[in-house]
Amino acid sequence: MTASVFDSPMYAKAFPVGEAGRLFTHSAEIRAALLVLGTVAKIQGETGVIPEDSAFFIHRSAMEVQIDPAGLATGVAQDNSYVPALVTAFAKAMEAPEHSGYILHHTRPQDIADTALMLRLRQLLTQAETALSALPQNEATRVALAALPALRRTAIHVAFDDTPEIGTALAETLKLGAPQAITASVHAISAWLAQTAEALCPAAKTPQAAMLCATVTAHHTLLTQAEDPGAARLLCLPHIALGTLSLLHQAASNA
Repeated sequence: MTASVFDSPMYAKAFPVGEAGRLFTHSAEIRAALLVLGTVAKIQGETGVIPEDSAFFIHRSAMEVQIDPAGLATGVAQDNSYVPALVTAFAKAMEAPEHSGYILHHTRPQDIADTALMLRLRQLLTQAETALSALPQNEATRVALAALPALRRTAIHVAFDDTPEIGTALAETLKLGAPQAITASVHAISAWLAQTAEALCPAAKTPQAAMLCATVTAHHTLLTQAEDPGAARLLCLPHIALGTLSLLHQAASNA
């Protein structure tokens, strides 16, 4: 069996997650990070931080290159982050050393990873809202839906709290909220997902629904109490997000 039922083609109908499954793949993570890297370079070129021709080349290349996730494994193990290895692979794929040296210029790798995560969480909340809206409306669904606008306003934003000038321009370009640290925001999103999962558990009406809800709740607790927020996001957030989306899809099947 696979490490997670959400990755399994054999359990795909027992634990359906819809399009949300694609958000928690290496391909989606790398694509989101490249989008942020390219947009940061574009902003830095426009503001004279890096040469404009290099900014243009990096921004265009970020939308075109293909990066093999397996090639990042050694760098991830060494750096405890995929971004430095991604930058190295991106620079190599660009085949333009006169431009690639400006990738990640005066930028923290963690800000790239955190903002890329926010882009994926924005899509996740949109998918959750669509699934919730399709269910028969009751007190639980109305409460969950009513909380979403405020959650989007406060918890979906760029990182870059140490470089607010770049962060503000990036937020405007990517249509995200103003720069701030993401840990509290991820906890708020996780809380909404866990509360939604708990409310929907009876509506799922499947043998595994109660265990799935308990799994989401347990991972939310681990996420919010962990001393290492980055590791907690990596290990817990996919289970919280996909567990909740699976319950939503199961509830829809039994509506």
